[in-house]
Amino acid sequence: MKRLLIALSCCLASFAHAETAPVPDGCDAFATVHRDSCIVSLYFQCDRRVQVASYQDGRLEDTHVFGPDWELIGYWAEAGQMAVKAVKDTKPEANLGEALATGQSTGERVLEFQTGVLKGEQAALSSDMKFGGEQIELSGHSLRVGTLSRRITVLKNGVASQYDFTVYATPDASLFIEGSAEVDQFGRKTQLAWTPRRIAWPDEAGFGVTVSEFGCD
Repeated sequence: MKRLLIALSCCLASFAHAETAPVPDGCDAFATVHRDSCIVSLYFQCDRRVQVASYQDGRLEDTHVFGPDWELIGYWAEAGQMAVKAVKDTKPEANLGEALATGQSTGERVLEFQTGVLKGEQAALSSDMKFGGEQIELSGHSLRVGTLSRRITVLKNGVASQYDFTVYATPDASLFIEGSAEVDQFGRKTQLAWTPRRIAWPDEAGFGVTVSEFGCD
């Protein structure tokens, strides 16, 4: 018991000193999702858009930008080396509201690379989101469990990446979480062990921090 208390005290001390992430200008932080693999995702409401910044052990890994119905409109990672955004006036991809209401939503839109060797090139994004009857309880909230498949094909050469997520959403669509995933990125296959374990809300411990409570050494 003594060893357990010492270990717990060390973990709590480390967590207490975790850095707080900066809030983007014009945005309000509203949720922090602690995941496996030492990943924590911070949710910011920025007018009608939601920005989700994910940190691994205190380091910014990537940022997703979603539209009003959680359709992807931007993404950047690797300190800006990888960045794409939706081409203006192209149709939205799958949206959460439709998927929750009907069980499925599909869509296609065009993305444009903003950096790197593909800067200026465009890619076709196709997505398929599905929800059945499965639900879980997380941090006192009911979340519906579904799947999301995204395929991104570079129009210039036909090279494609596939992302197959387990996703979670509140019934009122106020929160959407992309969890673990099978990834085939231009032929390189990996797994993302990003299952959500706890949601911290404003004024709760763990809100706004850059180090997850789970999966950190």
